[in-house]
Amino acid sequence: MSRRLATYIPFPKIWLLLVVLFFVQCNAQVSELTLTDSEMFAKMSGPPLTDKYGEISSIKVVYDYKTKSIYFINHHRYKLHHEFCDYLRGYEQDLATFNRMNYGADGQRQYLLGNINYVKSMDKYALELSPTDQMPVSSLVFFYHKISESSFIGDDLTVLLNNTRLIAMEENLKSLFPVILPSEIYKNIQYQGISKYTGFGTIRFIDNIEKNHEPLQPTDILVLKHTPLTLPSVAGIIVSELQTPLSHLTILGQNRKIPISALKGAFDNATIRQWDGKLVRYEVRSDSFSIQKISELPKTSMTSAKVKLQASLTKNTLLDIDFVTRNSSKDVGNKAANFGVLYHLSKKYDFKTPEGAFAIPFYFYDQHLKSSGAQALLDTLFAHPSWSDKQIKEALTKIRKQIKEGTLNPKLLSEVKQRMTSDPLFNSMRFRSSTNAEDALGFSGAGLYSSRTGSLTDISKPVDKAIKQVWASLWSYAAFMERSYYKIDQSKVYMGVLVHRNFPDEAVNGVAITKNIYRQGNHGFVVNVQLGEESVVQPTPGVTCDQFICFPKSDATLYHNKTIIDVLTISNLNNGSLVMTEKEITHLANQLDLIKRYYALRNMTGGSYLDFGLDLEFKLQGPKRDLYIKQVRLYND
Repeated sequence: MSRRLATYIPFPKIWLLLVVLFFVQCNAQVSELTLTDSEMFAKMSGPPLTDKYGEISSIKVVYDYKTKSIYFINHHRYKLHHEFCDYLRGYEQDLATFNRMNYGADGQRQYLLGNINYVKSMDKYALELSPTDQMPVSSLVFFYHKISESSFIGDDLTVLLNNTRLIAMEENLKSLFPVILPSEIYKNIQYQGISKYTGFGTIRFIDNIEKNHEPLQPTDILVLKHTPLTLPSVAGIIVSELQTPLSHLTILGQNRKIPISALKGAFDNATIRQWDGKLVRYEVRSDSFSIQKISELPKTSMTSAKVKLQASLTKNTLLDIDFVTRNSSKDVGNKAANFGVLYHLSKKYDFKTPEGAFAIPFYFYDQHLKSSGAQALLDTLFAHPSWSDKQIKEALTKIRKQIKEGTLNPKLLSEVKQRMTSDPLFNSMRFRSSTNAEDALGFSGAGLYSSRTGSLTDISKPVDKAIKQVWASLWSYAAFMERSYYKIDQSKVYMGVLVHRNFPDEAVNGVAITKNIYRQGNHGFVVNVQLGEESVVQPTPGVTCDQFICFPKSDATLYHNKTIIDVLTISNLNNGSLVMTEKEITHLANQLDLIKRYYALRNMTGGSYLDFGLDLEFKLQGPKRDLYIKQVRLYND
């Protein structure tokens, strides 16, 4: 047969066929009983199922109690333990049964299941169990030694303590085998694929974007030394500082769908420097990015505005939070309307919202624009859409000045102060932006507008000044340009104000996303949390927050009756411990799920419930560390 084949196929085609057959043969091997060297690992490995760390390659490993054999699974053949074990067994087993038997703490297991991860930044191999796995310590020790004996890694194999169950046993476990904590992996990460898209433009290096005086172009791809406070209208970004998954830069990049990556030392990287000033194609992937030279920019079609604004100026009194609902967004803005939803849900569920809340409707903002003279300046700006960047900045500076220097409506000021004197707890209030151009489907506006504190007792924080500063923030340059990027009609943008008690001494603050952003279609909420008032979205350089995936109460077999907290990093401000207890985290997850169900019922138009996300801000407050949820919006990705 082979001679006949050679007779009829020209030499180049024979060569091509042999290459294909060789490739198929290399990938045909389902598993190996031993791992002989790093080259073999590289051939059999692939990206892990979860995207929580970059620069990781992984092989699944199974110990079969029946055959008393260890199997290193070829990633190119099987990506799930369950699928491979069906192959071993020769017949399919119900997934729920498989999960119940092989991830529990009892003695029913057919298999021990894990992943061997190669952490490129540390040049280490680490055994990782599923965070849902309740494997007893004795079984873990047995599993570790079976892998160690059957692979080239040997005693250099470490065990990743990736959840609170294992971390709590750290002292005991590290006497049995080498261990590694998630924070060690995180601090050694060199690269993050933040927003995985492709962009086209000219590479530009900028040391400090806040002090940059040269105009930025929508076709610029910026290489930045520091994280920008706002996201300019550009085609892509490479930043030299790592980001938290819920930072403003991450959220805005996902919203805009432009490529953003973080690479330590990128600003001084000679390989990237060679592209300075050149026209390129820039693509961001989970574990790397690529830059390729192009001769011209591809043609792109202009899209129409996706965000439609609603505004009503009929409400001319303060709105108590009892009367603010999800339908109030046209009167008081999206943030206040969503806060109203949280307030009403808090009456049914087990969380609080900041007390003393009320909203200042658009009516008063519109009135102040006209009385202060700011509206006339805005009209001039709107009438000149072709103004230069410099002219726009100058116009916006004048508009903000007019708003802040104008006299606040005495009746409004009197009513606000009257509300604040009703209870000593409310002498200091937080005045928060609530526009019709934020917290919306397709446009989050994260970090664009300001919040201010107004006090009846602190003369440095007068109430009228706080209100006007919030209003003026609607016309910051960053906010104006972000709305322009989305082609939002600026003449229809209005600012309401959400007001509630201030929290000067919070114990914990955090942000949560009610979906697993690291693994599509899977359970889990991603949470970033920190001690006190240290920001989790714009942290002080060098400060790391807690990052973990938590799981609400579920009937799914893998998660049923388990406390699961998949730890990514631990705050460096809390002596190596999570800033929330397991009980507090579980309670948070269950309350977030109740809120998610309310919003999913009213906003989901298709797709999976697991992939429907909300972006929430919360805090623990007081001696009892009560859970307060202060903000919710749709998560746009």
